[in-house]
Amino acid sequence: MSVIDDAPRARRYEASFSGSVAILAWPEQRAEAAACGRTGQPRLLLVAPDAEPPDDWDGLTDWVRLPVDDRDLCARVAALQRLAARAPEPVLDEFDVLWRSDRWTALAPIEARLVELLLARCGTVVSRCDLGAAAWPDGMPGARAVDARLRTLRDRVAPLGLQIHNVRRRGLMLEVNDVRG
Repeated sequence: MSVIDDAPRARRYEASFSGSVAILAWPEQRAEAAACGRTGQPRLLLVAPDAEPPDDWDGLTDWVRLPVDDRDLCARVAALQRLAARAPEPVLDEFDVLWRSDRWTALAPIEARLVELLLARCGTVVSRCDLGAAAWPDGMPGARAVDARLRTLRDRVAPLGLQIHNVRRRGLMLEVNDVRG
């Protein structure tokens, strides 16, 4: 049984995992962890013994406190690899860029607000009224404003494997297709 007690030694394991999982020291490599999050790369954070672990990670992030047994490290990396083998989820960042793995599209602010609501309710029908309220908090400019924005938005998100469907007389629904990023 081997115990890894420092981040540089643990990161040497990264090469044996084909680089598919980033092994990062926390909190020293906080910026690198955030960059991995934007591109959908799975990451294992090696938390320093005296540091607080992150409290806002996503489904492709895991953490262990140092020192860590190498078997535990390998098991965590293997679990992250299995998660990463699934199609990545779309992520809307703070700059209104919609990411899916390493592919992205820039959205206008109104489009980003529409996508944010559709992502939050992915796979369920969202009424045009709710979409309009999200996109234009001060009131929609017209009855067909949502439909006018959807024409462009559908074209922008399609390369990421996302489809926005009309559900007659009900609203719209976002479908996330199982397309590898």
